[in-house]
Amino acid sequence: MTLGEKIQKLRKQSGLSQEALAEKVMVTRQTISKWELGQSLPDLDFVARLSDIFNVSSDYLIKDEWNVPNELPYKKRNYRLSEKSRRTILVIVSASALIAIYICLICDYFTAEKLSWSLIVSVSVAAAWFVLLPLLTAKTKIILKTIVICSVIPIPLLAVLSLLLKKTILFKLGSCIALTAIVAIWIIYIIFYKCKRRWYRASGFALLVFVPVPIVINHTVSYFLPQAQIDFTSDIFNSGITLLLSLVFLGLDYFFSHREGNSEK
Repeated sequence: MTLGEKIQKLRKQSGLSQEALAEKVMVTRQTISKWELGQSLPDLDFVARLSDIFNVSSDYLIKDEWNVPNELPYKKRNYRLSEKSRRTILVIVSASALIAIYICLICDYFTAEKLSWSLIVSVSVAAAWFVLLPLLTAKTKIILKTIVICSVIPIPLLAVLSLLLKKTILFKLGSCIALTAIVAIWIIYIIFYKCKRRWYRASGFALLVFVPVPIVINHTVSYFLPQAQIDFTSDIFNSGITLLLSLVFLGLDYFFSHREGNSEK
């Protein structure tokens, strides 16, 4: 059975018309018709969407024959939010954010006859909304786009907050800490991207990234705030625990990879 024949069969079993399926996959009806007739083939992204819609594995759709004995093509239900649900949540979150900002501005103005703390709340809520935006709108590479937003937002947010509070130290200290965290997050993302199929290895190297982070942050704080009491002993202890956990994960990765290598011989 060809891919087009499987799409047509599953569509009819699901009680969907070509128009209804096209709306779910976000293509035209003509595209669905071409897929079913074998005049064109969907790319892997559309195959994944069809897999979710029909609740079957991608392998079942792609392979001409299903030769695995005693195995059904159906997969476990994927609980990812549908496009309609994500749009609904986005509207609710946006409306809640606007209402919260509006209430804070009114309360602040009528209690103090000027705007002060409400501006800080408004800016913070707006920043949080921008961070949530890719989670509710992006169709692909959601994690990457969220990290990009998280990398862009902190510095402008700190600049605005430091202006509102008239505290330049907030921008200087906050920016240094934010940059340290951003660099760590990107390194961790790259580690997991490169080690997609080796979760123990990725976790071990990711924990190694966390080892120097608290020490760097505390040195930064002590540089800008010499009067602050910094407990470096606690940081060294916590970093040691993190290093130990990292070694455990790397050890597990070595154990399982070694066992897989022996089983293939």
